[in-house]
Amino acid sequence: MTPPPITVIAHPGAGRGAFERVWPAVAAELEAKGVSADVRLTTRAMEAAELAHEAALAGCPLIVAVGGDGTLHEIVNGLLQGDGAGPPPAAGALPCLGLVPAGRGSDYARGLDVPRDPAMLAARFAAAVAGEPGAVRAVDIGRTTYRATPRIAGRPAPEPPVPVEGVAHEPDVREAGPVQVRYFINGAGIGFSPFVAQRTARFPPRLGAYLYTAAALLTIVDWRERSLSLTWDDGLIEDRAVESIELALGGYEGGGMHVAPDADPTDGLLDAVVIDATSRWEMLTFAWRVRTGDHLRSPRVEVRRATSLTAMVADERGPVYLQADGELLGRDPFTFAILPAALRFVW
Repeated sequence: MTPPPITVIAHPGAGRGAFERVWPAVAAELEAKGVSADVRLTTRAMEAAELAHEAALAGCPLIVAVGGDGTLHEIVNGLLQGDGAGPPPAAGALPCLGLVPAGRGSDYARGLDVPRDPAMLAARFAAAVAGEPGAVRAVDIGRTTYRATPRIAGRPAPEPPVPVEGVAHEPDVREAGPVQVRYFINGAGIGFSPFVAQRTARFPPRLGAYLYTAAALLTIVDWRERSLSLTWDDGLIEDRAVESIELALGGYEGGGMHVAPDADPTDGLLDAVVIDATSRWEMLTFAWRVRTGDHLRSPRVEVRRATSLTAMVADERGPVYLQADGELLGRDPFTFAILPAALRFVW
């Protein structure tokens, strides 16, 4: 029996049970077009990565995530991680990736203007399965390395993925474990944003669009800028006091915050949004201004387009932490790199 051409991967509890609300209508539209799908529901963290890896090995032509940025993050890592050593597979050797937006944030979908209409989504998925020209587009993926650590921004760390062999690192580990690698599809951040992500995850979903703003305001109360040593792809090396650095592929983060309005996931570049050390008052204004992208008007904010960046702590106040696609990961030192056209996305 021929397996279904679409593997659907979803976290049933994401978005307050959004899977049960949004998927049946899309499934009905696909069925009307004679396209079948195999639905796989996750029960634990990183299971979506395992299911995506299995689907790729089985030759599935299209994987559809039903959820938000967290679900996409896991699936991307399942497709690209492999055994943790060596380069990821070429895009043409991997399934295409589709998305039914159903998560709490869904910022990647927002940046690409992915439709929510079931008929439109089903038509796009059917076209991708049929191999119609223009049904999929190549998108860039980010790659980061970091150190595993027992706690991240005050929370127990998630189960780490496979360590990376042969990645150079500093000998001063201070409760840090082996070097790890993760891929991200929407964006990654160091400094301020991992603490905001930590608080956001603990807030009730009923706050909706104001989750990020509320978490940011609380974080600002006890946050202090950090000094980082940065090495950019053009050879510039600088020690810089910053509040936050966001490495963006998509334009939105944190449930609709327009962090990087000009980011383009197809241009082969990371938009590095650097917020230099500033006053508490201006940080408080950023919690609101970032909703519209107005924060970029501040002289304390710089956007650099880069293919790579390395960063590590340059002060004596302990580790700096990392979030990628809203997932808390680990501590410095970090490397970031762009993988141009690494996946094919139904868009």
